[in-house]
Amino acid sequence: MKHFRQYAFFFLLVASPLLLLHAGCVKEYSFEGNQADSIPTLDTIPRDTTDTTSAAQPSILPPCDLCHQADALITGQWGFTNGNTYACGSFTDAGFIGGNSKADFTFFGPSSCSIDTGIVVTVYLPVPLDRDRSGVISNHAAFYYYDHIGINDIFMSRGGAPFTVIVDHFDYATGIVTGSFSGTVFTANGDTAHITAGRYKAKLH
Repeated sequence: MKHFRQYAFFFLLVASPLLLLHAGCVKEYSFEGNQADSIPTLDTIPRDTTDTTSAAQPSILPPCDLCHQADALITGQWGFTNGNTYACGSFTDAGFIGGNSKADFTFFGPSSCSIDTGIVVTVYLPVPLDRDRSGVISNHAAFYYYDHIGINDIFMSRGGAPFTVIVDHFDYATGIVTGSFSGTVFTANGDTAHITAGRYKAKLH
């Protein structure tokens, strides 16, 4: 009995610090998990929190002083609205992607608001642009607003979510297309966002 008491005392003496250490580790792990949940995924594009009205959708993009929705587009420019923010930019390239079919085209280029962000749009048309066309509506389009610094796109369209590109006018002689786009997109963390008042003017080759 005497030996048992000695061993029991020794066991409690050794086990107590280990139990306390284990409890501390569990608490620290839980705290780190909460920190990870709060890390922003859009490293270069902070959320605009200036709009506190419940009816308005918050802007994912910060305000951009270089872009004004009232300005007329010139050839080689694009723009769109997210929440209260209007983003704009220019095209690096634009053209048909299906050979001679002229039934699909793409345009892409950097944003004027941030050197590491930009747009990519690919459109699949119900009719080819093999003549002057107006009012062509496509519900088969891919939209990306990319971020060269982050590992995920800021906005990305997905199948099953409505995203529409309209060819307001295509001039066959010059290859210049003007149009609009809008729809539901997804952020890097999977939340939905809305692109509205999108517009473009590009020379297709």
